[in-house]
Amino acid sequence: MPKGLPIPPCRFILLLAASSFPLCAQSVPCPPPAALLSFSDPAYADAMELKQSLENHGFAVPCIFHTKLSSVFMVDVSGTLQSTVEGEFCFSTNRGGIEVVFLPKPQTFADFRITEHRQGGGYLYRFTGTPRVWAGDKFKFGTADRQYFLKQENRLFIVTDALLGPLKSALQLPPPEP
Repeated sequence: MPKGLPIPPCRFILLLAASSFPLCAQSVPCPPPAALLSFSDPAYADAMELKQSLENHGFAVPCIFHTKLSSVFMVDVSGTLQSTVEGEFCFSTNRGGIEVVFLPKPQTFADFRITEHRQGGGYLYRFTGTPRVWAGDKFKFGTADRQYFLKQENRLFIVTDALLGPLKSALQLPPPEP
């Protein structure tokens, strides 16, 4: 994740527009090579460890790539955007896309809170705590389909109904939030 980027004036508007789309669709084709996880990504080792664990539990993982969620964890620090996480990736699997946010070890998502509200035909989520998110406690994230948030040490998994059971079972994950 790039650090120290100047804040574009329309960044918040783009974030709100992008947040109405699913994070990682159920059928996720691999993007061009430039978008894939690379050795230089800070979360590379964590992502590869998770890939191996998923494959050990029957998931095929043809590719891992950066997500649309990355701007959510960018905050203004003295006029520059800085990431509050180590990386965010979509794991394209034979069962669908798995969105994962990584913190640097030994940090955890224990103090990160997610609240869910039904709004119209969709869902509205609010993220608070640590790691910080764009717009702080005022940030809201909307999706058409329900998302499930599962915390495991330095990982935050974001999945839909179809992957909730298989992922929880394979990785021995705690119940989802909210």
